[in-house]
Amino acid sequence: MFDDYPKKIILKDNTECIFTIADGTTISDVLDLFPRINKDDLWVLPRDYTRREAMDFFIRSFNPEENVHILAKVNNLLVGLGSLYYTRFGARKHIGKVEVLIDETYKKKRLGTWLILELVSIAQMLKLELLEIHLVAGKDDAAITAAKRINFIPQATLKNYLQDRNGRWMDLIILLKEIHESWSDY
Repeated sequence: MFDDYPKKIILKDNTECIFTIADGTTISDVLDLFPRINKDDLWVLPRDYTRREAMDFFIRSFNPEENVHILAKVNNLLVGLGSLYYTRFGARKHIGKVEVLIDETYKKKRLGTWLILELVSIAQMLKLELLEIHLVAGKDDAAITAAKRINFIPQATLKNYLQDRNGRWMDLIILLKEIHESWSDY
């Protein structure tokens, strides 16, 4: 399924970026990325990935039957991570959840959009029907705009659902995208 990797993409500033699919030997590369992620971006994650225990959990939870991780590298430095989580069982077997983390230096270069597009393509190969992404109003406005551009539709706003690092309330936006069988269906 991943025979066409590694893939080369060109970022907005003409930087060459290579996408690879993480496997059992490369998933630990992600450990180097977390310390370079903006603290506010890390804050909304379910675990503190700057702590070794959380990073160990991330590595242990790597399972190609339930998640796919795209590693985005520039000159062999990991600068972005796109993750697709899914299950093959039950009422949610048609749904994938998307998460994207970008090194602060590579934000505003459309790396996040490239990663999301790549995850949409993988979701098609996996025969998923719906993609879900959670973003924070105010903090993730650029990502919300990018997701809307590729037909993620806001479905719900959970008002005052999260708190920032200073205890201020933030709204969580849930966006969904229907997956089509081929790009020609768009």
